[in-house]
Amino acid sequence: MLFRRIAVGLGVLVLAGTAWGYSAEELIEQLDTKTGQKQLEAAWRLGDFNFPEVVGALAAKLDDAQTDVTVRAACATSLGKLNDVSTYPQIETLAKKEDEKALVRASCVKAMATMKQGEVIGELAQMMKVEKSRLVLKAIEGALAEMQDKNQVAVAVTPLLTDEAAAPAAIRVLGQVGGPGVIAPLATQLTSPKASVRLAVIKALGGIRNPDVVPHLIQYYPKANDAEKGQMLSVLANHPHPDALRLLVSELTNTQTFPALRRRSALTLGDLIARPAIPVLVKIMLNTTEQAGLRLTCAQALGKFSDRDDEAIAGLIGVLADKKIADTAAISLSRVTKRFFGTDRKKWEEWFQEHRRTRGQQKRVGH
Repeated sequence: MLFRRIAVGLGVLVLAGTAWGYSAEELIEQLDTKTGQKQLEAAWRLGDFNFPEVVGALAAKLDDAQTDVTVRAACATSLGKLNDVSTYPQIETLAKKEDEKALVRASCVKAMATMKQGEVIGELAQMMKVEKSRLVLKAIEGALAEMQDKNQVAVAVTPLLTDEAAAPAAIRVLGQVGGPGVIAPLATQLTSPKASVRLAVIKALGGIRNPDVVPHLIQYYPKANDAEKGQMLSVLANHPHPDALRLLVSELTNTQTFPALRRRSALTLGDLIARPAIPVLVKIMLNTTEQAGLRLTCAQALGKFSDRDDEAIAGLIGVLADKKIADTAAISLSRVTKRFFGTDRKKWEEWFQEHRRTRGQQKRVGH
């Protein structure tokens, strides 16, 4: 769409071109004279018109404390989209103004990042040290995490790990930025005296898909409390690492382990589709002396495998006579096989026999 300013009549300026079925002039008038949803729509839609008059109207409304806060926030977003650097000082000032509305400040933070990208990384990182509003802090974290230059963000944010006030936000940002360079600095915070910090580190490390994460988590695991262990067992679902599998199987089979951690281990093994763990999952599921909750969880985990995993299918069919877990086993069988025989063990056995025979024929033909 081509936008241009043309002069018509007696020197009256008209902003040519439309977006959303409106001209820029109509939207400026709507922004100035309307209230509520109409005014909010105008603030959003003016972001599609890059004219000085539009920028001026948006900037004026952004500064107007009497205007509805959602409209002002939309004005900030549209100004960021238009990327007129003349408005940057105004946006920066509002972003840092502590007595300004949090929604307006958060939108100004996002606009700062949109307008200046890498140039503002250091400034945003420093804002994390003093920011008290959760909404604004979330906007800062999101802006940093979405920056194109991840290395520059990591360099700016990593020093904040030692700042007590900024550390939680820094951990979240580094977890989203990822990369091998942030793993060791994050892992050092596992020694923090604050449980909330340690949990945040575990979550951040778990989200970084790099095998170098696993040794750090496993090394800390024996020192962790049950909540931290549960978080670690969950995030290991992102890491199909041999050491991770060994830890999960160890926790699953250890009868002295807290029951919730054993169940979490079973689910994570299923999420990892860890085929070496199928015999362990089946054994516990079939063991009627184990807790019913753990047996159910093992049945759920076995539902993550495929119709080529005969041991998993046979195990699930084998517990259909057990009323405590028959329904769960039937659901898992249906997920694995895409067949639906409920808890009818005879039909499942007949299907399984035919399924194995057909697969055997396919293998012979393939050879």
